[in-house]
Amino acid sequence: EMNRISRPAEGIKKYSREEFLKIWSGVLILLVPEERFEKGDKTTGLFGRFFSLITPHKRLLIEIFLASILFTILGIIGAFYFKFLIDEVLIEGMNKTLHLVSVGMIVLVLFRVFLNAFRSHLLSYLSQKIDIALILQYYQHVLKLPLSFFDSRKVGEILSRLSDASKIRNAISGATLTVMIDTLMVIAGGIVLYIQSGILFGISAVLIPFYVLIVLIFNKSFRDIHRKEMEQAADTEAYLVESISGVSTIKAFNGEEEASLETEKRFLKFIRSIFKAVWLRNIQSSFQLVLTLVGEIVILWVGGIQVIKGAISLGELITFNALLAYFFEPIQNLINVHPLLQEAFVAADRLGEILDLKVEKENEHRKINLQKIKGKIEFRDVSFRYGTRELVLKKINLTIQPGEKVALVGESGSGKTTLVKLLLKFYLPEEGEILIDGFNIKDLNLDSLRERIGYVPQDVFLFSGSIYDNIAFGQKLNSPTQIIEAAQKAQAHDFINRLPLRYETPVGERGSNLSGGQKQRIAIARAILKKPDLLILDEATSNLDSITENIIHQTIEEICKDITTIIIAHRLSTVRKSDRIVFLGSSPD
Repeated sequence: EMNRISRPAEGIKKYSREEFLKIWSGVLILLVPEERFEKGDKTTGLFGRFFSLITPHKRLLIEIFLASILFTILGIIGAFYFKFLIDEVLIEGMNKTLHLVSVGMIVLVLFRVFLNAFRSHLLSYLSQKIDIALILQYYQHVLKLPLSFFDSRKVGEILSRLSDASKIRNAISGATLTVMIDTLMVIAGGIVLYIQSGILFGISAVLIPFYVLIVLIFNKSFRDIHRKEMEQAADTEAYLVESISGVSTIKAFNGEEEASLETEKRFLKFIRSIFKAVWLRNIQSSFQLVLTLVGEIVILWVGGIQVIKGAISLGELITFNALLAYFFEPIQNLINVHPLLQEAFVAADRLGEILDLKVEKENEHRKINLQKIKGKIEFRDVSFRYGTRELVLKKINLTIQPGEKVALVGESGSGKTTLVKLLLKFYLPEEGEILIDGFNIKDLNLDSLRERIGYVPQDVFLFSGSIYDNIAFGQKLNSPTQIIEAAQKAQAHDFINRLPLRYETPVGERGSNLSGGQKQRIAIARAILKKPDLLILDEATSNLDSITENIIHQTIEEICKDITTIIIAHRLSTVRKSDRIVFLGSSPD
């Protein structure tokens, strides 16, 4: 007895009891909807989601369509050259007409070549337009997703969706036009062939159901293999990004061979899936070619009998054979677009998995817009966990008064950094509430909240660009004087001036051209430039020498006289001048 099992990546499959028990882990997860359960919309399909990308380019589409129609019409006209040549010119010995018509055909061929080049240029232009809209739409959506999305996905997995976008573009620009134009060409070509010979056209039409059958047979196989190919491409890309990012660790532990073998293993899986897809496409093409060649032979066979009987002339048979290209080629194009469509459907599903996720900022215009933060912060019975892990924070109650300088200390994993990330609304608490100046953080406009908070994270991230650009990042209309002033307060101005290009010095990828202490000072300058109402320093001076650290703390004391400051640190020297030291222990069970 066969059992039908639905697998998300593969669809519904049939398994015998023995086969099912081999793949089943033995774990059964039962889901029960809660009161707040809401029925979601079904993921939008390829054309439903992305067809809007081509609607702004209607004029371009019309130009491509007209160029394609004209290109085909000229080809059909050219095919009648053979009939005229054999049945009229050669039989009648029309020498001058032969030269005139042949020159005309050369002009016609040259014009078709020019028209084809023009059409290809328009198609390329349309593809670029779609690429820009599609890739930017995806990237902008990714930036708007909450931080929890990035915690659960690898960078390579996110980036691999960008290459999936090219498959969608091929389907939208290429396949859409192919379906429109070639369907019309099949109809037009069929009418012309029928006018030439009803019998021979009947033989040609008999082949159409077989072409459809070829498409249906390979339909599911193409979708499955393309899904596997894209997933393995994402897995390979994710590991490549990870290994290159951690190359110093690989070298420190002599792990080059291990990393190379792991990359090779993943890459070979990816190559095998590509090979299977190509192999499948070749099999389909072979069936298609056999059908076309056998069909042409049968048509010439029956056509030859018709010529012998005098039903049609030799010129008409040759013309019919030449016109067959305008009937069979569009059909073949429609078949060839089938793998592209299946590839695009899978790519659309993968892209849709991201595009259907809710963005971080929703209904922000209805929320409270903070002009200034006075600085009173309250954590009331706040609990939080990452995903489905154990609680990092449990029933936290803490009140920070306006202008107070509070130090958070505790062992690693006690939730110090998590607490300030909740303040920045990177995450929302699982239980309890956080109040800023009496307002629940859930009700605050996200942009206005983050605009008033200066944050120096534990792991400083600098973008590849100049020092000036990194200090000014996220700030609008800052003068060079303000940038320099912020750098001076962060004790960064002196070392910047010693660099060859000073503030225009490139920092390298992730600040690779700078030391850890230099990066921290630039991050502090970035926060100072913001002139925040609330300053958060998360191990912000851990990479600095004691002298520089003391100078920066003196500067921070001056800057933070009237603003609320939260400092996370392990050094006693860093926290001893705080108004209050709060110890966070491990979350109890």
